[in-house]
Amino acid sequence: MRHLLPLSSALFLLLAAGCNKSKPDGGQEQAAPASAAAPDSAAALRAQVAAPQAGDVYVVQFQPPGAAQRRYFFYHVFRVTPDSAYLHPARKDAADAAADLAQPDFQASANTMAYSRAELAELLQEQPGDVNKARLVQVRRAQ
Repeated sequence: MRHLLPLSSALFLLLAAGCNKSKPDGGQEQAAPASAAAPDSAAALRAQVAAPQAGDVYVVQFQPPGAAQRRYFFYHVFRVTPDSAYLHPARKDAADAAADLAQPDFQASANTMAYSRAELAELLQEQPGDVNKARLVQVRRAQ
């Protein structure tokens, strides 16, 4: 039996230790725009999620409880089947959705998360009760 972990639970488990760390240089982080995906690109985002490709990177925006700034977490799609996709989460979250994925902290970890196509579509919306207010806001796809 396949065990699926909800996105909010996965974020909590993966980020519990790292959410409260400050930037090493002591600088202030800038607030992310209220909407990382423009309304006219919502249909394009839905289309990308409906047709996942190995190599896609899902950018999930979230805001830890009590935090003033939004953060971003990256999920690397490494395998796609007709009914599901398998993702490797990054090792750490980032302050910017455009973070350099070549940096070790943002590369894929060894953890595997499986999502059905329906569950992938649910990532586009905040889920009721999700204290992190997580939602997928961008798919980074090689051109």
